[in-house]
Amino acid sequence: MSYRLPMPLVDVDQSFTTVAELEDVLASLHARAVWFLSTRSSVEVNEEYEDLGAYIWTMKKDDEFVAYFELAERRHALSHYPEDALYVPFEGTWKLRDVESTLKSDNWIAAFMVIGVDHYLSKFTTGSIH
Repeated sequence: MSYRLPMPLVDVDQSFTTVAELEDVLASLHARAVWFLSTRSSVEVNEEYEDLGAYIWTMKKDDEFVAYFELAERRHALSHYPEDALYVPFEGTWKLRDVESTLKSDNWIAAFMVIGVDHYLSKFTTGSIH
C-alpha cells in the first residue's frame, strides 16, 4: 500500500508591498515550508519521491507582490508553475525526512534567500541605474 502524498508536498505563499519586505517574506516562507514539511514527514512511511525540486517565484497582483515556495516533483511543476519559476533540484530519490533535513541547513537557507531575491530583481527591476 502506498502512502505517497499528493503534489505539491509544500505550498506556501505570502504577499508584500515593498522590496524592503522581501527578505522577511522569504524568511517567513522558508520557516513555514519547513513546518509544513516536518508535519508531513513525521507521518510519512518512508515513501520515496523522484526529481523533487524547490520552486520559488514572485508575481504581481494588483498593488502587491506575492512570493511563492513549493516543493514538488518535476512532472507536477512543469504543468503547474510559471515558466520563470526558479528551482533547486533534489536529484535522485529522496525521502521527506531527508529533504526536511536539507532545507534546515544553513547553506540551503542562504541559497533559498539568494534565489528568491534574484527572481524578484530579474522580474521587477531593470538592474540599471540609467
